[in-house]
Amino acid sequence: CNAEYALNSDGKTCSIIDQCATNNNGCAHACSSPAGACSCNSGYLLGSDGKSCDDINECDTNNGGCDANASCQNTAGGFTCSCNSGFAGDGNSCTDIDECSDGTDNCHANASCQNTIGGFTCTCNSGYAGDGVSCSDINECADGTHSCDANASCE
Repeated sequence: CNAEYALNSDGKTCSIIDQCATNNNGCAHACSSPAGACSCNSGYLLGSDGKSCDDINECDTNNGGCDANASCQNTAGGFTCSCNSGFAGDGNSCTDIDECSDGTDNCHANASCQNTIGGFTCTCNSGYAGDGVSCSDINECADGTHSCDANASCE
């Protein structure tokens, strides 16, 4: 018989040898009978040895197709997309969360909230000082910034 064939028990005919019948022909994922060609599952590339399968890092190309406001996490044979902080959605489509409108900001009661892309800022109202998260009343009488008439008392 020619190579890759075996003599049948009748001693006269030959049959092709199924290379995949023994140990999957060494293929990491799939073996195509009878020739024994190896192939890999989705998300993997056939290794240079023709038998192993290497994970494709989909995140290396175009952030895996995830939204611009999302992060891509490579997984074995695939990937996941997750919206960044300050955004909502499924990772493939992310929209800005308006923390000021939905009340999830941490601005002080005497501060105003301004939504920004992916976040927000807090600014103390006029007459108050601080970082917007903590605001305290300014004593205009004590610091001389009051607008009282020279002939009036400041309280």
